[in-house]
Amino acid sequence: MTTARRDGLVFLILLMFFSGLLYGAHRYVGEMSEKKNAIRDLGTQSMALERQLQMQTRQIGVFKKSIAQLEGYQMNIPENEVDFYSLVQQEMTRNGVRSNVMKPVNVEAGRRGVQIDFEGPYYSFVRTLADWRDMKVAVRLTSVALNSVENGDAKGVAVIQSVLKK
Repeated sequence: MTTARRDGLVFLILLMFFSGLLYGAHRYVGEMSEKKNAIRDLGTQSMALERQLQMQTRQIGVFKKSIAQLEGYQMNIPENEVDFYSLVQQEMTRNGVRSNVMKPVNVEAGRRGVQIDFEGPYYSFVRTLADWRDMKVAVRLTSVALNSVENGDAKGVAVIQSVLKK
């Protein structure tokens, strides 16, 4: 082989080698650019998901607090009519209001009602109304008729309803 041919062949091999290196470097830079863009997109998604997670964590805290408050307001249901009458009578006795007559009354289906003819101090009866409202059983004051008698006492009729366990 002649020197010129050999030099041409070595030049061609070196040219192909450097061309390959340039092509590889160009491809490597392109892939690095794609990876940087992917990393930036993932960082943006990560921040958005973290913000969403923080908001949901706050919402869960608010929901738990609300549920805890609602559980405090849960009402029980009286077992039977005797239990219902007894609870109503307890509040009256505790406040110093006398019940002259307690009798069942007809109310909507699925409910029980009691009519109470009462007598006692006016403010004691008002306190009894508040205590009925705060009882841990479901009760509803349907009607009340109140008359004044001597010495600041009150006399009247109240109708109270509740649902009973089946």
